[in-house]
Amino acid sequence: MNITKIDHIHVYVDDIEKAERWYQEILGFTRDSLLYFWFEQGGPLVIRNSGASLSLFLRKSQHPGHTMAFAVQASAFLELIPTLKFNKIAYTVSDHDVSMSLYFSDLSGNKIEITSWEYTQAKQILENAG
Repeated sequence: MNITKIDHIHVYVDDIEKAERWYQEILGFTRDSLLYFWFEQGGPLVIRNSGASLSLFLRKSQHPGHTMAFAVQASAFLELIPTLKFNKIAYTVSDHDVSMSLYFSDLSGNKIEITSWEYTQAKQILENAG
């Protein structure tokens, strides 16, 4: 599987507005207006600085830690899903309306997201893999 880049990192915060302001003032991140609808629907607030992207989630019961999200072409799911199944690694699929993601954990419980912005192709592959 060819990972093209780290897509984003989940950051669990106690106050999203304060965290957004801190990342803006200290590191120059700005709100991603194209993905703001996720936040309005109860999801993360996505902020960006050039190629770096953070998804700010309101901390509820999560332990401190992050989710590593890697971007791939949709076709990478054709290789990844059989590998996960062969190794008996549980995974879930999420349709984010503009991207498709597959979630699983490593041996230490660290969360990993593999995401593709080739929405239509990725959705078809993941639905067929079901």
